[in-house]
Amino acid sequence: MIGEQASSLEGINMNVYLVYQAGIANVFLVDAFDLNATGLNVGRLLQGSFHECETFVRGMARAGASVRTAHCNQAGDISGAQWFDDLENAPFSDSHCPVKAN
Repeated sequence: MIGEQASSLEGINMNVYLVYQAGIANVFLVDAFDLNATGLNVGRLLQGSFHECETFVRGMARAGASVRTAHCNQAGDISGAQWFDDLENAPFSDSHCPVKAN
């Protein structure tokens, strides 16, 4: 049963962004890796602590998802905001454990 379920997921491409936002983090499912989220089909999977989101994304990477990390220093909903990959300039960057896979 488990093997049958796993084989039915083969060929599915998942692109995931871990996006740090001040003192929280977000995990988004995206159509493509583009730092300008405007116009992308962006779906939030999780919003939580840095550690919670980093752990979730590492699990997704182990399951075969492609993962990139960015930050957005904007308040509110950032699903359509500009994201940046210069993590050293992000607030609380000393607390980040960025994830990149595939």
